[in-house]
Amino acid sequence: MTRVGIHSADYKNAQYEDIRRSFNTEAVSFCSHYHERSGHPSEIPAHYHEYIELIYVLEGTFTATVSGREYTLTDGDLLLVNANEPHSFHRHAECMFICLQFDPFLLFSTVRSTFEARFIMPFIMSYSSPQRVIPASELDETEIPGLVEEMNREYNEKEYGYELAVRSNICRIFLWFLRKWHNQGVHMGVTSSVRNEDIARLENVLSYIDENYMRTVSAEKMARLCNMSYSYFSRFFKASIGRSFSEYLTYVRVTEAEKLLITTNKNVSQVAMETGFSNASYFITQFKKHRKMTPKKFKQRLLRDAQGDA
Repeated sequence: MTRVGIHSADYKNAQYEDIRRSFNTEAVSFCSHYHERSGHPSEIPAHYHEYIELIYVLEGTFTATVSGREYTLTDGDLLLVNANEPHSFHRHAECMFICLQFDPFLLFSTVRSTFEARFIMPFIMSYSSPQRVIPASELDETEIPGLVEEMNREYNEKEYGYELAVRSNICRIFLWFLRKWHNQGVHMGVTSSVRNEDIARLENVLSYIDENYMRTVSAEKMARLCNMSYSYFSRFFKASIGRSFSEYLTYVRVTEAEKLLITTNKNVSQVAMETGFSNASYFITQFKKHRKMTPKKFKQRLLRDAQGDA
């Protein structure tokens, strides 16, 4: 499972990690781990996954190898690993750090837009990062360390609405990176590894899905829209988005169904029909897969929360 445009040699010794499957759900879009001193060094072997990863070193020394290049981090340094970049870690005995992993989809609003795609997709599709390590000296006068620690706390305490807090902080951190790179003259949309033509094709596909998710939408038709063969389009889409075309389409439909459940009194069958699902049974199965509960239970929880706040 390699990305389009990446040499297979980069993955020779790297194991693919399916973060969603490790949690036994499609619903996981963010996870955070706080690592205290272990008293002994430890190794995390080479692997890659579809999530963007941030490592923030609180204390000690942390060594990372990303796409074949080694980096050493110390107190206050931040490491950025792009989606699907092969990486391995060596944690020194007295090291304390926070590891954040998040689905690139969190960078998009609930209403997906090509406006956002123009900022986000060049980074995701670049297979790397303009600056992988941000030293503490560049972070001391910023809000980034506080945002990272706040995300870790929100994730672990899981107070009501923590998902919104996490997503907000992720977007603020990513915006900080984008502005930093822009001010340094880094324009990711014109690098040799990211073709503007590919970004434009992807924007067209995302726009088409947004406008037609309630109808029959096929990968074959999208391949023709991109002037690609079906097999190449499938690889291209998976490499760019991190999910297959059918997985992404289902994600969009479930998200739109969730909005209808929140804002209308329509029953499950009506919601299924209006969001492009072939029948209510399939809709319930997919909704439960993504949201860890049935549409009915989701609606009941909303009503219960609303009554509790009244």
